[in-house]
Amino acid sequence: MSGDEAGRKRDAEAEVRDDRTLSPDVLTARYEGVKRRSNRIELPSTQWEGLVTDEGRWGVGALVRRDGAALLVREDSKDSEWVLPGGKLEVGESHAEGALREVREETGIDVEIDGLLAVSEQTFVDAADGREFDYFFATFGASPVAAGHPVPDDDPGLPEETIAEVRWHDTAPEDVLDRDQLVDLMGW
Repeated sequence: MSGDEAGRKRDAEAEVRDDRTLSPDVLTARYEGVKRRSNRIELPSTQWEGLVTDEGRWGVGALVRRDGAALLVREDSKDSEWVLPGGKLEVGESHAEGALREVREETGIDVEIDGLLAVSEQTFVDAADGREFDYFFATFGASPVAAGHPVPDDDPGLPEETIAEVRWHDTAPEDVLDRDQLVDLMGW
C-alpha cells in the first residue's frame, strides 16, 4: 500500500470512528483505578420522551482540580445544582477529547487530562412500559494549563448554553449533583 493509500485509509477510518458506541468495559480497560457506579432511574413517560436516544450513549466531563479546589458550573435555572463541566460526546472525538472540549466551552479554561477517574452507568426506565435506555458518563481528572486558579470566562458557555456561573470550590456544595462521588474523588 502506498503512503497516499494508507493516508486515505486512516482518514476514512477516522471519519467513521464513533466512540459514542464504546462499552464502559472497553473504556475503563484503557485506564487504571477507574471507579464505577451504576443505578436505575425510573422516569414518568413525559420525562422518558425527553431522552435523546439517537445521539449516542455517552456524556463526558472533567473534575478540574487545583490546590484542593474543584471547578464547578451552574446553569441559569434557579433550581440548578452545581455540576462538573461536561456534556455529550461528539462523533469523531475520543472521550478525553470530548472532556477537554466541554471544559473549554463551558468555562473558558484550558486543561490537560490527568486520567479517567470514574464511569457512571445509568439505566433509565420508562415507568409506563418498562422500556430502557442505558447512558454512560465518563469523568476525567484534569488540571488547568495556566498556573494558579484560572478565572473562568465572564460569559461562560456557548451561546445556546445556559451556564450562569463557574466557580472554584474548596468544599462540596450541598446542592451539587452526585455529591458523594465528588467528595470521594476530591478526598474531602
